[in-house]
This record gives sequence, structure tokens and C-alpha cells, in this order.
Amino acid sequence: MKLLKSQLYIKDLKKALCNINLEQLQNKTIAVTGGLGLIGSTVVDLLFEYGKLKKIYVLGRDPKKFEERYSETSNIEFVKYDALKDINFKFVPDYIIHSAGLANPALYINQPVETILSNFVGVYSLLEFAKRTNVKRLLYISSSEVYGTKNTNEAFKEGIYGTINIDNIRSSYPVAKRSAEMLCNAYNTEYNLRTLIVRPGHIYGPSASKKDMRISSEFAFLSAEGKHLELKSSGLQKRSYCYSIDCAAQILTVLLKGEPGEAYNIGHDEITSIREMASFYAKAGNVKLIMQQPTSQELAAFNPMNNATLDNTKIKSLGYKNLFSVEEGCIHTVKILKEFS
Repeated sequence: MKLLKSQLYIKDLKKALCNINLEQLQNKTIAVTGGLGLIGSTVVDLLFEYGKLKKIYVLGRDPKKFEERYSETSNIEFVKYDALKDINFKFVPDYIIHSAGLANPALYINQPVETILSNFVGVYSLLEFAKRTNVKRLLYISSSEVYGTKNTNEAFKEGIYGTINIDNIRSSYPVAKRSAEMLCNAYNTEYNLRTLIVRPGHIYGPSASKKDMRISSEFAFLSAEGKHLELKSSGLQKRSYCYSIDCAAQILTVLLKGEPGEAYNIGHDEITSIREMASFYAKAGNVKLIMQQPTSQELAAFNPMNNATLDNTKIKSLGYKNLFSVEEGCIHTVKILKEFS
């Protein structure tokens, strides 16, 4: 799917670029691990549209997927990458954005060992590489799930944490993310390696994979295909849904303007329920939204939080503001996906 051929997608990228300053990246090189995933590929697209970098290295596992996405681009280079294998890069980038790692709720239960190792070992290897080669900054893409669960209805704020039940195997993901964050902070403190952390909440957009079973991705594809949506919960859970281009712009803002050793939430001003998000998709695809009961397997993979909204005050202090409403982002996602269906 060549998203860079979608006029609507390019228009959204240009809108984001008008609201962030990337001058520091002129003639620089940047490596994006997981650069073919939902978040990583959107970062790559935004950097490509900016057009003033010397080289963008996309680190991933699937060269065929890279060719399908970026075959006609000149300054984007694919690098075979496996988070569980030793790093032997033949280049030294100025900046690293690490977005690789298992992020599929079903795998947290079925492959908890791989979930933990890919998230922790992957960031360790990159930190060692960055330390040896004097990389300017390394930004780690963590997750809002590091906050755990809480008993209040307030949005999650950096520095204030809930609990994580380590007896529940689904916790393999948030525990791994917490550990990786601590390792980033340890390298910043002990070795003065400029590490930064971002914690995306619930990100959606046209760069999602059809294999992504998270509801915000699954519903986008179903809607684009004209299929009815089945919501297997009350849908009243609150989230900070964020369009992938908004997310990518926030990541680059933190990379260039954030304080090393600090973590920043990536969310949205709007508080949106799952049902509201689903209704936006249903409207965009002109399909029905049907309420169903979940299976026991689906229940086990659910995010346990009824209110997983994020306080985005800290990232806004860097000068960032949301560019797309949740409804607008959902509608654009479906329209763009329809172009390629």
C-alpha cells in the first residue's frame, strides 16, 4: 500500500509539517526501528515529506513490505533488523527512534516470552550501540500501559502510576515497557546518553496493518471494506485516541525539543469512548454498528482500564497542539484505506 500516493494522506502530512519545526534535522540521518509499523512508518512518511534529511533508515524484518511501501523513494533505505539479534549496522545515524517491539494484545498472552524479550533486549542493544557511536539522541516509544490500573477517573499524568498485576500473563507487555523505560533512564543518568521516552495511548491511522487486531485498527479496515462493525463490550471505556500523523508529529517534537531523561504522554485533548470511536468509523464507511458479547479469549486480551485517557499538558508545554479531531482522523483513515481497497 503506497500511502504516499494518496493526496488526502499527503495533505494531512503537510498540515502536520506546518505546525512543527524540523530545521534541526536538515542534512541529518535518522534510523527508525519498526519503521514499517503503524507509528514508525508514519514517522518515516512525515520525515520523507519534509524532504530535507540526508538519509532515513527504515529498520524492519520484511524487505518485501518495504518495497511495496517505499520502492520509489530515493533517500529511504531498508535495513534488516531483528530486536533479538546483535546489532551490526554499517552506518551511524544522528538520531534513533525505537518503535520496534511486539504490540499485539493477543501475543501478550500467547507469546509472553517474546513480548518481554523483544521489548527489553531490543532497547538494550540500541542503547549500547548509541553509547558506542555517540548518537545525538535516542527516543524510545513506550506505551501508556506502563501506568497500570488506577481507581480514579483522572487522566494519567507523567510521574503518577497505578498498579500492574504481575500474576496476570497479559502484564508481560506493560512490565517489559516499564523495564525498558528504566533502562533508558539508567543510560541517560550513568552514561549521559540523551534518551527520551514517549508514551502513546491509542493510536489509529491508515498505516495500520490488517493483522492488527486492536479495535481502532480492525474497525478502520472493516469500515473501508463496507462491512458492519461488531462491538464486543459496552464501549463506554474512555481513551485518548490519536491520529497517527498527530502522533508522529508529537514524537518528532519530543525528539528535538524534549528534555533528556523525561517521558511525555502522546494523546489528544478529546476524551473519546470506544463506542464513539466505533460510531465515527461506522459513519465514515456508511455501515452499521452492532453490539455483541465477547468470547473468553477476547476478554482475556482486553485492556483492563475503563479510563485510559492521558494528560497531554507536558507535551503541549513544548509548543505542540493537536491538529486533527478524533472524528476527522477516523474519517480520513477510512477514506485513505478505501483508495487502496
